[in-house]
Order: sequence, then structure tokens, then C-alpha cells
Amino acid sequence: MSEELEWQSENDISALIQRFEEQLESEKGHFFDVEEFEAIIDYYLDNHEKTMARQAIESAKQQHPDSSSFGAREARLLALENKYDQALRVLDQLEVFEPGDEEIYFTRGEIFGLMDRHEDAIEEYKKLLDTDTERMVDVLSNIAFEYESMNNFDQALVYLEKALYLQPDSDDLIQEIAFFFEINHREEEAIEFYTRFLDEHPYSAYGWFHLGIFYSSQDLYEKAIQSYEFVLAIDDKFAAAYFNMANSYSSLKQFRKAINLYRETFNLEQPEAITYCYIGECYESLDDIEKALKYYYMAMDKDEKLPESWAGVARVFMKQDRNKMAVNYYQKAMELSPQQEDIKFELAVLYLQLNEYDKAATLFEEVVKNNKNYSEAWMNYSLIYALQGDFDTAQDIMVTAIDSNADEALLWFRQAGYLYRSGKLEQAYVHMEKAFKLDFESHTELLDYIPELMQNNRFLEMLDLYKEPKK
Repeated sequence: MSEELEWQSENDISALIQRFEEQLESEKGHFFDVEEFEAIIDYYLDNHEKTMARQAIESAKQQHPDSSSFGAREARLLALENKYDQALRVLDQLEVFEPGDEEIYFTRGEIFGLMDRHEDAIEEYKKLLDTDTERMVDVLSNIAFEYESMNNFDQALVYLEKALYLQPDSDDLIQEIAFFFEINHREEEAIEFYTRFLDEHPYSAYGWFHLGIFYSSQDLYEKAIQSYEFVLAIDDKFAAAYFNMANSYSSLKQFRKAINLYRETFNLEQPEAITYCYIGECYESLDDIEKALKYYYMAMDKDEKLPESWAGVARVFMKQDRNKMAVNYYQKAMELSPQQEDIKFELAVLYLQLNEYDKAATLFEEVVKNNKNYSEAWMNYSLIYALQGDFDTAQDIMVTAIDSNADEALLWFRQAGYLYRSGKLEQAYVHMEKAFKLDFESHTELLDYIPELMQNNRFLEMLDLYKEPKK
């Protein structure tokens, strides 16, 4: 709603609109002063009621022919009707009589924005930066939006930050700034920004909330939890803070704390399917299969189209050796979310365990095609061929995997295993050496695949050479 309406309550506006519309129906004249007409017109413009806005503007002109305050509003209406050039002409004519009127610059900026003339829009808005306009926050936010439209996210962020420091209690601005940091993958800068902001505004619940989100994005879960605790100290009804704190505890494998926090959200808002699903995952991690299944089914009852709940039930069935049922549930999960690689991966693993190699290979191939950094998928994909004695194909797959993940020791160790099994010992040891240099601890993967290496003197010498010295 426009700034001009802020002086009136919603009830006042409703009564004013009702009185104006009664006048139109009865054709009886009622007097409205300039401010009342401005409020009426703004109401219709904000709600995109173009016909009523036009009638209000015409009535206003008839009652107040000497007032120039309706010109900018008429330009806004013309813009809503996609009559941009005509709208700009109205503003140009108005500026002759009202030079320096901030409403003209603001409205012209809005119209230029609608015309995708973003630089012109910014130029108009910037004319207001040196004024004492009460709409400075709107001006700064609109400049940011125009920069965003030009994909100039750095400048957009600059103006959003300026707006926030003028209106630090604006949750919308805090959230919009978080969005810009996120899409630009500037999480560390976001942490620095929100830390500075909270030093000055320590009672901003949304500030602490977004700081927690960015800590989580950097796997700093303990710090994220501290941030969410500050949120709840300020507002103990902030359901999303309980939910996010639960996610952090779950990431720290403190599943019972996570469960309690997920349940706390039920006291503040209607339970959501995804929350039931996450509780199910916590119980699954605690090996409480019965409760895990219970919550997955509760999630399914709440939203039968949530793929995570179907995949959760499938995992439980796998643990119960009900593999055929598990396949059915995984297939349903994939049908609901065909692009979700983790679900596709889990079904591929199940097919591999069932020796249905063709089905497994098809799925693993799809996974790595869409995510070249999915190391486990590459390893399982190659394993299908190694299990059938086709080490050439297995090695070819690993060559492709390493090309995209040259710093992943697990892949080098697995390739070393295939080379060793196929009798290419020198190449195998070259790959082992490379892998040891990347990550010594990952050698356990190679021993899982070729345990007899622990009786191989050359391997033991290499193991001794690269292991970290005891402190």
C-alpha cells in the first residue's frame, strides 16, 4: 500500500472506499478533500482496479480542478494500462508546473522500470538521494531492484544495505539481502555482514535467524545453533528457528535433541509433512525402525506427493529385507521427483545389491551425468562392471570420474584397486601414491575392496611412508 495511506487505518480506508462507491451508484455528490481522493486513488491503483482508479481520478479532477496532486497518479494508471509513453508525457507536463516534485521522479522511475529502461529508472531515483524524502527506503530498495534486473547484484546489495540501515527493523530487507548473498555464493561475506549488523541491532530476530542459516551453509552448526538460540530469546514463538535448530542438531548427529525441537514446532504451527519426514530420518539414524516408519507414514498421510517420505519408507524396507517393496517405494519417489539425484542413487544401490546390474548402471549413469562430482555414484557405477570382470570398462569410468574430480582421493584409490585386480601393478601403485598424497585416511576404502593388500610388503612400505607421524 502506498505511503499516503499510512495515516489511515484499514477500517478508515474501507469506509472511505465504501462512501465513494455509494456515491457512484447513487449518483449523489459527496465531497472528498484532496487527501481523501489521494487515498481512494492509491487504493485502486495498488489493487490494480484500473476502471475504478480512472473514475476516482476523474471525480478528483472535477472537485479539485486546481490541484496538481493527481497527475502522478494518472501517470501510474496509464502505466498500468501499458500506455508508457503517454504516462511519461503526463509527468513531463506536470513537471513544468511542479519542478522538483519528488513524486514525479519516483513515478517516472517506476515507469522506466516497467519499460525495462533500468538505467533511466536508476537515474530518476538517484535524483531523490540528496533530498529529505520520507520515502528514502523505498527509493533505495527500488534502485536495488533495478540493479538486480540488470544482473548487477553487487550494486543491488549496496543499496539494500543502505536501506536496511535506515530501517533496521525491516524483516523484508533482511531477507532480501540474504537472498542476494546466497545467489552470489557469498556466504562468508554474509556472516560478516550480519555479525556487524547485529552488533548494532542485537534484538533483530530475523538478523540472527539469517546469520544461523549462513553458519549452517558453512557447516558451522554449533554457531548456527547459538544464533537460533538468540532468535528464540527474542521471540520464543519463531517456529522456523526451532525447525532450523533441529536441522543443525541433526547434522551434528544429536538426533534426540533434533526430534524434540521438530516437535516444538507443532505447538506453534500446523505440522508439515517434511517435519514428520525429518523426525522419521532421525529415528532411522537411531535405528528405531518402528518409529521411523510411523513418522514416514504420517508424512505421507499429510502429503502423499512428498518424495522424501516414500524414499524413507523404502530405506526402512531395505533394512527389513523387504527389497521388492523397497523398489516400489523408490520408484514412486522417483516418479514424484525425477530430478532428485539422492533418491535415484539409493534405488541404484538397491538394484546393485539385487544383482540387477543393467538397471543399476542406467541409474548411476544418469546420476553422474547430472552431477559429475557425485563420487559415490561414480564408484558404484564402475563397480557394476568390476563385479562382472569387465575391468576395462570399470577403469574407463574411473578415468572420466577423475577428470572431473582430480582432488578426490577415493576415486584414485578405487582406480588403483581396479588396476591391481587386472594385473597392472605399476599403474596401480602410481595411483595409490597419488591418492595417499591427497588424503591418507581414505586408504581404508582401498583395503575394503582389496583387504589382502595388508599382506603386501610394497603396499605396507607405502602405507608407512605416507602415514602421519604420531604427535
